Amino acid sequence: MNLPFSELFRRNSPRYQAQFLEEYCVDVDYDATPIKAGEAYCRLWLVEMHLAKDVDWLRERYPVVHAAIRFNHDGKSLTVPCLAEPGHLKELTKENLNKVIQYNYPLTPLFPFNNGLVELQAGLFSMVNSNPIGKFIKTMGRFSELLPVPNISSLLKIVEPIYRGIEDLIGAGEGHLELGYQQTFSAAGGGGNNDLRAGYLVAILAEENQINPDTLCIVNDSLKIVHYKLKETAFGRSKDFIKDAKPLEGYSYMLFRIEKRTSQDWESLTQIKELVNKAQEAVFDGNYNKAKNLLLPAIKIAIYSSPDLIKVDRENMVLKIQDYLSEIGLQGASTQKRSLFSIMQRPLPVLDAQTEAELTALEQIFVQ
Repeated sequence: MNLPFSELFRRNSPRYQAQFLEEYCVDVDYDATPIKAGEAYCRLWLVEMHLAKDVDWLRERYPVVHAAIRFNHDGKSLTVPCLAEPGHLKELTKENLNKVIQYNYPLTPLFPFNNGLVELQAGLFSMVNSNPIGKFIKTMGRFSELLPVPNISSLLKIVEPIYRGIEDLIGAGEGHLELGYQQTFSAAGGGGNNDLRAGYLVAILAEENQINPDTLCIVNDSLKIVHYKLKETAFGRSKDFIKDAKPLEGYSYMLFRIEKRTSQDWESLTQIKELVNKAQEAVFDGNYNKAKNLLLPAIKIAIYSSPDLIKVDRENMVLKIQDYLSEIGLQGASTQKRSLFSIMQRPLPVLDAQTEAELTALEQIFVQ
């Protein structure tokens, strides 16, 4: 699937600066270590958008932000489109076009980064101001809000029509690309400067000589600027720049954030959660053999066939669930079931040789 504004990027993308801000330029601490394939979950956010004072859209045209993120899911390339329609710009008026619009809008679900590349394309478009186009934008905006859901597998049936609808919208509204950004990230160790890692990245509609990138920083999830160059040795831990930071005005920009997590939203794994609940009920009903010989094998298959888990979590989930069911089976009936999230907070038990051989076989069967 081609991203809808790829051609616009090639023939009509304006000049802009693109910057991945270093840790010492951000007011909160986080782990910016490049992400290895199979070891983390990721989510992309549109943190904020800023409209320059000289962008006079409201008379005949108005802004629309369209982003599309592509990553591998279940052995296939999946594109998640997003449309930020004017309903998200409630504070936008002719008098405050230079106002920062806070988003913190999730562009993707929390997805497992197991292999391949992650591609981000985003465009700030101005659209013709007409009633039919306005209604179309609002409709597509509401539909695109359905996409960043926890369970990625549920996206597959609705992504394609929403994607095509946004593509048609950009064409019907005579969309003009005001600011475009594209980047492709790879797993750690790729040899370039595009390793996938947590942090903030910004695209600014400005020439290289207009803004010194070493003076940019993040304060309270907002892009700021200081009057001096930021350096790791001087400001790495003290965060002294926070008191000196001022809003970046006079430029259009889009600010994004890459989120990294080492654990999944366990309660979003509905199939696995339901099987674990059934297994607990069987144990509480005094039928531990059913839980052990029927439901536990089904849980293992569901875990190893799930495309919503990173590689290291598959083995850990099986061990913790198996250990928990064994524990409550020996202790007898319990009065309360535990959530999948609660079970995953348990300490990791020792992996015995028999279970290791079984999980190795499941890995070979289900994991590509």
